Amino acid sequence: MENRIAKVISYLFHPLLMPTYGFVVIFFTRNYISTFTSTEIKLTIIGVTFIFTFILPSINALILLKMGRINSLAMETASERVLPYAGAALYYFALFYLFYVAGFPNIFKILILGAAISVLLTILINFKWKISAHTIGIGGIAGASLGIEYRLQLDFHLILMMVLFFSGIVGCARLKLNAHTPAQVYTGFVLGFFVELLLCIIY
Repeated sequence: MENRIAKVISYLFHPLLMPTYGFVVIFFTRNYISTFTSTEIKLTIIGVTFIFTFILPSINALILLKMGRINSLAMETASERVLPYAGAALYYFALFYLFYVAGFPNIFKILILGAAISVLLTILINFKWKISAHTIGIGGIAGASLGIEYRLQLDFHLILMMVLFFSGIVGCARLKLNAHTPAQVYTGFVLGFFVELLLCIIY
């Protein structure tokens, strides 16, 4: 039963869903970004983000599975993760370029650029060590929450606390499934957190 719950948590907080969740948090909480962004633009950004950061990478993974390049969509070994992660990174950078060309506010571009950089770092680390992509993803949302609060002077205290709470749940789920060691889980969170936070500060 506990393993089933851990699997459900892992699916709900899949790394590829984190950029979409990030925009949902920004657009559907009380802040001036949400107030001055039309519903049409909100839905467009969320929809395009979902396609580029979840749908397309998922299709890419399914193709690799069909070709026999990966053994399962769980990608349990480090070697299996290289090609799917590289494909995801390309889609993330493509979305960043799309946001850049469209002239979207910097904060939107920062979130995607941070996710893209995190995926690249994950690939590099993955050659030697199986770092947790799940905690990198949710760590990125935590870092972005703090970065947005610092940069735009928004009150994201409650959101940050909620993200930290769910980060703990995700980390526990990955440990329960024996998908990672504690060091891989903690390091993943720290990596995702500081990539987004630093980009919010310096971009």
